Amino acid sequence: MVYFGVYHSDYSRPAGGACDAPCITKGRMTLCSRDVASEGGVMAMVRGRLRNRAALASQLDCPKGASDARIALSAYLRWGEACPEHLEGPVAACVMDADADVLVLSRDRMGEQPVFYTLKNDWAAFSDHPDSLLKSARAEPVVDADGLRELFGLGPARRPGRTLYRDIRQLESGCALIARGGKTRVKRYYRIEDREHAEDEASTVRRVRELLEQAVADILPLRPAVMLSGGLDSTALTALLCEHMSPVRSFSVDYQDNARDFRANAFRPEADAPYVLEAVRAFGTQHRVTTLEQGSLARALGRAMSLRGFPGMADIDSSLMLFAGEIARIDRCVVSGECGDEVFGGYPWFKSDAPLTGFPWSGSLELRESLLAEDVRGKLKLRDFVGDVFEAHRSAADPGNAFPPEERRLRTMQRLCFEFFMPNLQERAVRMCEGMGVQVLTPLCDDRLVEYVYNVPWNMKRMGGQEKGLFRAAVKDLLPEKLLRRVKSPYPKTCSPYFAQIMRQMTGSLLEDARAPLFELVDSNAVRRIVESELDPVATPWFGQLMAGAQLLGYLWQINRWMVERNVTIAL
Repeated sequence: MVYFGVYHSDYSRPAGGACDAPCITKGRMTLCSRDVASEGGVMAMVRGRLRNRAALASQLDCPKGASDARIALSAYLRWGEACPEHLEGPVAACVMDADADVLVLSRDRMGEQPVFYTLKNDWAAFSDHPDSLLKSARAEPVVDADGLRELFGLGPARRPGRTLYRDIRQLESGCALIARGGKTRVKRYYRIEDREHAEDEASTVRRVRELLEQAVADILPLRPAVMLSGGLDSTALTALLCEHMSPVRSFSVDYQDNARDFRANAFRPEADAPYVLEAVRAFGTQHRVTTLEQGSLARALGRAMSLRGFPGMADIDSSLMLFAGEIARIDRCVVSGECGDEVFGGYPWFKSDAPLTGFPWSGSLELRESLLAEDVRGKLKLRDFVGDVFEAHRSAADPGNAFPPEERRLRTMQRLCFEFFMPNLQERAVRMCEGMGVQVLTPLCDDRLVEYVYNVPWNMKRMGGQEKGLFRAAVKDLLPEKLLRRVKSPYPKTCSPYFAQIMRQMTGSLLEDARAPLFELVDSNAVRRIVESELDPVATPWFGQLMAGAQLLGYLWQINRWMVERNVTIAL
C-alpha cells in the first residue's frame, strides 16, 4: 500500500495546501512534516504539544533532547499499534513502518489537532488540512448529497469524522487510523466513560481546582499571553497564570463604535469592556485592546474560510483571525478559555428543562430548508437527515437507566455538545490563531479535567444555583466578586448595523452574478428576501448564539467563495 502524509501545510493561502516541510521517503511511503524522525524502515512525525514527553522519553530511554517525533517513533517500537494510548496532550502523530507495511495515524483525545485522510484502492493519504489533499490530487473536490446535508443541515458543524467532501474524512478525537497490508480500520483508543461520582461537594471543588492548576502548570513553560474577555473562563485562567507568571500579557478585542451600538439581549446581557478593565486592574496584566472595523471583518471572510478549509462562522471567524494577527505581533502562544462552557455547562441549553428532541444550537431547520432550491430540497430531505443523525447520536450518547432521568438527559446533551458543537469552536480557535502564527492553548479542554467534570452530577455543576457554579466555587478565592458572578456572555461580535449593511451589499453582488455557483443549490429569491429583511436574529437563527442575520449572509457568501476557489463539483 502507498502512504502519503503532508503535515504541516501552508493553508493560509487561498486554496492553499502547499507543502512547506521536509520530505522523507521510504519505499512506497512519503512523510512531509516539520518534526520528523526515522530509524531503519520506520519514520514518525508529531504535531502539537506532547504533554508527557519527559516521562515518555525517560521510560523509552530516548537520548537527551529527543524530539517529539523521536519519542513517538520509540513508542511505536515499544508498543506497536497501541502507541497512541501512551501519547498525552493535544498531539497528532503518525508512524509509517515500511518494513511491516504499517501506518498508525492518531488524533489526540480531545480533538484539538486536526487530522484529515482519504483512502483509495491501494493508497492512503493524510494531512492537517483538507486543501493539502486536494492540492496534491489525492482527493477530488466532489461534494455529494451527504456533503450538502452537512453543509445546510448541520453547518458549520459536521458529523464526527465527516467533511463536506465525498473523498475526505476527518479522524475523530481519541481515534487512530491503522493500515496494515492494504487493509485499514479506525480504532478508538480513548473515550470518556460514564462513572458514578462518589466525592462530596468540598472534595469535588478541591479536585477541580487541582486539575485546573495542573492544566495551567503544563503550559507555563511556554510563557503564554492570554485572551481576556472579562468572562469567567478567560478571567479565571488569567488569575491562575498570574499566580506563577509576572508580567502576564493580556489581549482583548472590541469593535468600532461598539459602545454606541451595543444592545443588551438574552444572549449578550452586558458589554465586555467594563469587565476587561476590572480584570486588568485586579491582576495587573500588561493589556492591549484590538479594535476592529466592520469593513475589515467583511474583507477577511475569504481568508478565514481558507484557513478552515470550509465555510465557517462568518465574521465570528474573521474577527478572531484579525485579533490573532494583532497578538502575533507580540506573542507566539496565547491562552484561550475555549471549551469552558461545554465542560462546565455554561450554554443556555444546559439550563433548559425542555425534552431533548434536536440539536439546540442548529437554529431553525425551517429556515435551512427554505433556502434550498426546490429540486435540491427534494433530494436532500434535510429534515429526515437531521432527525436521523440526532437520534443515532442521542441514542449512542445516552448513559442509560443507571442515572436519574434529569441527569441522564443532561449527560446525553453534554456528549452531543462534545461531538457537534465543541469541535466547530475548536477548529475555529486552532485555524484562526495558528493561521496567523499564534499557537492557541486551551487548558479547559485538558482531557483529565474534562473526564472528571463530565462525571460530576449536574446538581454539583450548578452549585449555588448559577450556571458553571462548580467552576466558580473552584476559583472563588482568585476573582473579585463582580467577575466571579458575571453571567455567561459569548464571544464578542460586532453590534454595528453597518456590518449588516456591508453583508447586504456583498450578498446583493452575488445575486447579480450569473456565474455564482451558490445558486445551483440555493433559491435566489429566498436569499433576496433575507437581504431585504431587517435581518432580525430571532427571524434568521442559523447556528449557536452568534450566527444569525448578517452572519447567515456571511455563511452563504463563504459557501460561494469555497465552491469557486476549490472548483467544487456537485454530485447529486
